[in-house]
Amino acid sequence: MNSERKYKVVGKKTINIRTSTNDTKRVTVAVTITADGTLLPSTLVFKGKPNGRIARAEFPSGNYPTTHFYKCQDAAWMDEVVMISWVNEVLAPYVATAPDHVVPILILDMYRCHMMASVVQMIQELGVEVQHIPGGCTSLCQPVDVGFNKPFKSRMRRQWHNWMVAEGVVHGTTSPPTRLDVAKWVDTAMLEMKGEVDIIRNAWKRHDFEWFLDEPIVDAPVEQDADGNEDGAEGAL
Repeated sequence: MNSERKYKVVGKKTINIRTSTNDTKRVTVAVTITADGTLLPSTLVFKGKPNGRIARAEFPSGNYPTTHFYKCQDAAWMDEVVMISWVNEVLAPYVATAPDHVVPILILDMYRCHMMASVVQMIQELGVEVQHIPGGCTSLCQPVDVGFNKPFKSRMRRQWHNWMVAEGVVHGTTSPPTRLDVAKWVDTAMLEMKGEVDIIRNAWKRHDFEWFLDEPIVDAPVEQDADGNEDGAEGAL
């Protein structure tokens, strides 16, 4: 999460930055938001064997925030197995609360596991209509990308920055954050986002879906990352 822009006095040939000892770790956070501003539980996918030590011992330890779900995958990506777990653990419980006359619509991009027949069939069996966003249009049509990712990542970056400073002051060196550290950052960021209902609702309205053409976009503060850039997933309901 190192910033792409650095500041130093003109003429300096060396710019020192602090990094952790392993900046290539990754985690996938599957985010699901609804049109009324509800943020459903997230699924965090870390690198590891699906049934290995981490999945069997670390996640069930009780140390991780219980408001989210945790999985392991060889490359820390969403695949068919993780996607099916997401359907069972996140989507199905929410859909069960829908009134009988309502047909939920799930918007997914054309990522491979989103297109698999086994996944689509499971979703449709819940009574959910699946709409796939055409390739190259995710940044325009996926509410998670349009208006959620940027403020969420800004909150994640803030916690990472504070952690980097604290680690450097206390230990002098910076080891990579643990999976538990990252899980707690995600949980804190999600708790903050749950209080920003207008941001989530605006994420739907900003791409002019026909359901919201007559609804105004509520003014919300524009957030920027450390480089001053503005930015607008798993799914949106």
